[in-house]
Amino acid sequence: MLLKEVFHLNPNEMMFKVHETLLKFSISDFALITGLNCAEYPSFCNEDGIPKELPFGSSWLCSKYFPGKSSIYRGDLYDFLDQNQVKDDTDAIKLVLIFIVDYILLSKKDNKLVDKYLWHMVDSLDMFGSFPWGRKSFLLTLEYLKKALKGKQTDSQQDVIHYELFGFPTAFQIWIYECFISLPKTVISYNGPKIPRICSWSKAFKSKFFSLNEKFFDCEEVC
Repeated sequence: MLLKEVFHLNPNEMMFKVHETLLKFSISDFALITGLNCAEYPSFCNEDGIPKELPFGSSWLCSKYFPGKSSIYRGDLYDFLDQNQVKDDTDAIKLVLIFIVDYILLSKKDNKLVDKYLWHMVDSLDMFGSFPWGRKSFLLTLEYLKKALKGKQTDSQQDVIHYELFGFPTAFQIWIYECFISLPKTVISYNGPKIPRICSWSKAFKSKFFSLNEKFFDCEEVC
């Protein structure tokens, strides 16, 4: 699908041309698919969605479960949750919330650090729960979608192209399913209308690239 991108003036959207149909992927699509809060950032955050003022040093949650460490890698958090039982229910919820946001919605490589502001923000579950993580996830997803093929050789179908997508690219994948009318019968199973819309789809079977390419782009049934 990324090979079908065309120029679009709005930097917060992506436009694709399949046959003669223009398809636009926007934050509205992301919100409807994921059900996440995609509102504007609150006033206490900068334009990147990070709180302007943070307490100095490690948060108490980080100090309690990772004593002596000022920075925690994503892989460390995963291993800790996988191998340990957190007895305090509130602490367990906070650790899992950090994991969901940093590992799924704002996905990065395992060797990247968990953003420090997450440890401080989760101290207030109300603030953490009402924060527009959907906006932050969408913008990160869009950033990596736009630069995925930059510098890649794309003029031959025989080339094997490798690229990495971070953020929450599953939402983009679901949006593609919704754009191609014939896909429910070939690649993906449609389970009927659900809210959020990501719950309407389940994987049917594995397909190789050239098979998918034929089913997607040789089909003129595009909504």
